[in-house]
Amino acid sequence: MIPAYWHSPLVAFLWQVMLHSSIMGIVFYAWAHRVRLPSGRSKRSLLAALLVLPLLTAAMPGRTGLEFREQLAWLDSGRILAVPLGAGVRLYQIVLIVALLMVALTVWQEVVPAVRRRKTGLTAAPEGLARLARSLPGWERCEVLVSPSENILLATGGWPRRPRLIVSRGAMGRLSEDELTTVLRHEHAHWQAGRWIRAHGLFLVRLLQCYNPVALWSFREYCLEVEIECDAAAVSGRDPKLLGRALVKVYESTDRRDVAARSALRKRVDVLLDGDLRDDGLPGATLAAASAILLVVLPWVV
Repeated sequence: MIPAYWHSPLVAFLWQVMLHSSIMGIVFYAWAHRVRLPSGRSKRSLLAALLVLPLLTAAMPGRTGLEFREQLAWLDSGRILAVPLGAGVRLYQIVLIVALLMVALTVWQEVVPAVRRRKTGLTAAPEGLARLARSLPGWERCEVLVSPSENILLATGGWPRRPRLIVSRGAMGRLSEDELTTVLRHEHAHWQAGRWIRAHGLFLVRLLQCYNPVALWSFREYCLEVEIECDAAAVSGRDPKLLGRALVKVYESTDRRDVAARSALRKRVDVLLDGDLRDDGLPGATLAAASAILLVVLPWVV
């Protein structure tokens, strides 16, 4: 038996989101692997759907009653959660531990850095760099600052009407003028075509699922795909090798212990130089049909 609190409306909803997210993740991953889905709009759409749809399927009314579970549902996960694994441990306890670990990871990666982040040490950027950034469309009011870090770092923040760009001294010293210009175009691309709004909206959705490992993975993959999209926008009509060289320098300046960041940089370089970026990997109608099918099917799994 699983404890009574597991059947409370909130806990039941959170578990249903994780369950539906896991099922949907397996289906989408197998589908993408089978069709060898390249980076592009189709892959970003799948990842966005994986973040959003489980919240909808788990919230559909009429699914929590005993009659629905026993007579209508295709799968009652409560029976699976009660399965003993040995030594008095049951499956629901493992699920609970995983959820708590994901919450702790979210706090460590998202909340603690935000609290520790300070503006001290930032200085005004050289006039030439500030003028270059503000010459980009929509960045006329961009605040450009310089970080004392010797690593090659560029970051953006702020709001659409008042963006902020931070460039490290390492980037200014180790990137050529053309490379720095291309990297600036990449950062600028994050604020174009609605990317800023979509990314922040999905980040809020991901925070609502801070306990869900599938949501954590999906959002990270989505962010990587957006980086790849911005790379393509930055080199549109230009030599991609220029940004490729800059990314290699960023890779070399990244701490070897940061395996995830270095892996993402390698993939960005591969896609950039191989040209393996296609927005038409899957037809839009196919993506819509797949999402509709899951919206119909998943509510019957409780």
